[in-house]
Order: sequence, then structure tokens, then C-alpha cells
Amino acid sequence: MFTNLLLADSINEPVTQEEIEAAEATLDVTLPDDFLAFLKRSNGGYVNYNKRAFPVDFSIESGDIFIEVEEIKGLDAEGILQSEYLVEEWDLPQNLLLFSGSGHAWVGFNYDGRDIPNIVYAEPDEGDGNNFHVLADTFTEFVQKLDDPEKYIEE
Repeated sequence: MFTNLLLADSINEPVTQEEIEAAEATLDVTLPDDFLAFLKRSNGGYVNYNKRAFPVDFSIESGDIFIEVEEIKGLDAEGILQSEYLVEEWDLPQNLLLFSGSGHAWVGFNYDGRDIPNIVYAEPDEGDGNNFHVLADTFTEFVQKLDDPEKYIEE
């Protein structure tokens, strides 16, 4: 399922069980099984060019009809372990673990009131509340919906 998701030259070393346990203890969550399966293949990396578009039917800041997913972050200081800081810095809803995005648009696991998180899109508040949408029920469903951006670019 995660085969050919990442650019071959960006695949990181898989995580160990010890790294998973340490991250879950630090984050005080249980990471979803499908995300753990991904991390055991590669601790994050850059997404293949033909899999970077997540189509949406709501308005996003960029004006595109898809969310561009350039990278899926792993379990490290530059990855989901910095979520607490980023949520605070960008005034995002609490209980998010961010695995993709930057500054003005984020994709992550939503643990708000949930043991098993869903996948959400969040843009920082611009005066009228956060642009916050559920994208998928699972990480697997999210990955399966990733598509070729060229399909969504009008000529």
C-alpha cells in the first residue's frame, strides 16, 4: 500500500520499536497501526510527484482544488515530535499531530476526543476561525486518495 509513495532517494531508515515507544510516551498518544506500518518502511520522506495532490471540495488558502502533500514527516525532532510547538506557534486546534505541511496549511492526526485519530486539514486562524476539515478516517484512506497534481491543473 505504501509502495511507491515516497521518492526513492528520500526514503529514511525505518523506525525501531524503541523509537515508537519513546515517541508515543513523549506525545502521550498511541499512533495508528497503519501509520506505524508506514514508519516501519520509512521514517518519513518526500512524496512522489505523481502522488502529491489530495483533492478537496472546500476552499483553501492557496485557491487550489487540492492540498499539496510534499512530505510525510516521521518520528524525529523535525517530524511529528515538533507538533506541540507548531500547534502553539500557528494557533491551531489542540490535540493535533502534524505530519505534513508548513506555516499556512497543515495535515495531521486529530486526537480531539478520540483514541484513534482521523486525518484533518487545518489552516491558521485568519480572523474568522480555523479552516478545519476532516480528510479521511485513517492514514491508509488518506494515502489512497493521493493523486497526480497534473490532473487538477487547468491549462
